[in-house]
Amino acid sequence: MDSLLQSGIKVSIYDGVKMDAPDTTVMEGAQLAESIGADAVIGCGGGSSLDTAKGIALYVTNKKNVTIKKMIHFDPTNPLILAPALKTIMIPTTSGTGSESTFVAVITDTETHQKCGCIVWANAAIVDPDLTLGLGKTITAYTGMDAFSHCNECLCNVMPNPHSDTLALSSMERIYKWLPVAVDDPNCKEARYNLAIASNFAGIAFQDSQVNVGHAMAHALGARLHIPHGIGCALVTPSVIELVAAARPEIYGKVAKIFELEISSVEELPTKLADAVRSFNRRIGIPSMKDLGFTREQVLSTVTYALGEMMRMGCIVPQDEAVLADMMAKVYDNYQ
Repeated sequence: MDSLLQSGIKVSIYDGVKMDAPDTTVMEGAQLAESIGADAVIGCGGGSSLDTAKGIALYVTNKKNVTIKKMIHFDPTNPLILAPALKTIMIPTTSGTGSESTFVAVITDTETHQKCGCIVWANAAIVDPDLTLGLGKTITAYTGMDAFSHCNECLCNVMPNPHSDTLALSSMERIYKWLPVAVDDPNCKEARYNLAIASNFAGIAFQDSQVNVGHAMAHALGARLHIPHGIGCALVTPSVIELVAAARPEIYGKVAKIFELEISSVEELPTKLADAVRSFNRRIGIPSMKDLGFTREQVLSTVTYALGEMMRMGCIVPQDEAVLADMMAKVYDNYQ
């Protein structure tokens, strides 16, 4: 704020951001932006802050013609023609969401508790690892595994490409090496640098290749049981790996090498790698659903929501209700 004010730029703050970016906060922020005649929005904070900022920038220029509900329920079969958003600059203070480099803002419909998405991207980003120094161990772990899940789902998308594969594998390698270091020493600059790059790479990768069934499951857990997104991503990723690793054995063989695993056959790859990710989750302190106070039945109750998430169709291995139920069961049964 000081640097902006010293440059003669007027600044107002919207500080009503909440976890999972509720649509009500986007409406409030847009009302403030409109009332002061804002011509740009700076998002500073974690993923919810960045998504809220992008949502505000889009809604303020479209609110006279489009309801918030219609804006956030993006329909690829009948896309809205929207006015351009206000200019935006994203300044992440966590290393996980990659929202500074993606074309979507994930906004929660507070009527249905559904996580939705509107198409809007930042004009610029300032990725400064120093802004993540001292970030608490839990948020460091959760956001790091959010980035890891982005990478994993890029690798198992129906439309992978060399660009997204390369960025995703580089990001995974950095997360495997440096996330435990940052959890143990929140002020380690080298760890924070590598995690900031990993998060940014992962965001760019899923611009190209897209997340799929893992995020459908994580969204279901978040929407129905209200757990932080990063925890949901961490817990579902091993189930996703068990589903998909044998479908791309060469690429997942590279992931296994990152985890320092000896793999003797394609048949053992999915289970060994999934278990290695579970062990990594334990190492960095990811809680189980049981630790969080949920029952197996509650976890399985989210399957219907996940089944309705169309993004899951982007996975190289199709899923029906039975497959998703088995994957959700493993989230609970195989990590306690």
